[in-house]
Amino acid sequence: MARVILLIVFSCLLYSCENNDVIRNTDLTPGVYKGHFIRSNPYAKFAPSKVTLIFTPNAYTGESDVTNYPAICNGTYKITGQEIEFFNSCIWTGEFDQSLILKGKFELRVDGSQLEMTRRSNGQTYYYKLELQ
Repeated sequence: MARVILLIVFSCLLYSCENNDVIRNTDLTPGVYKGHFIRSNPYAKFAPSKVTLIFTPNAYTGESDVTNYPAICNGTYKITGQEIEFFNSCIWTGEFDQSLILKGKFELRVDGSQLEMTRRSNGQTYYYKLELQ
């Protein structure tokens, strides 16, 4: 009898240790996300832009209402833990700030239909706040 109780307690402990904070590809619902992008740093205030990102399983495309702010084209993405990494498929010319291209790793937060992505680099913060339409 003691073994059965011990087995039940051990099973409950294993079940309670499940990490619900891990975001998987399936947690990012494919679809059209609309919202805002903003770049910030301690010394400057930048205006937000309206963005649209369309996610399909492992691929994305999108646009911004301001040319190259941010620079969104298309490509693939990979989610690992609470991070999303974008692999841009487009070729860009050099007449704008290349750090605005949607590529590389971002912290990812998915809460229902809300999607937030943040990247910090060289004193700049790049932030997307989007909602599934």
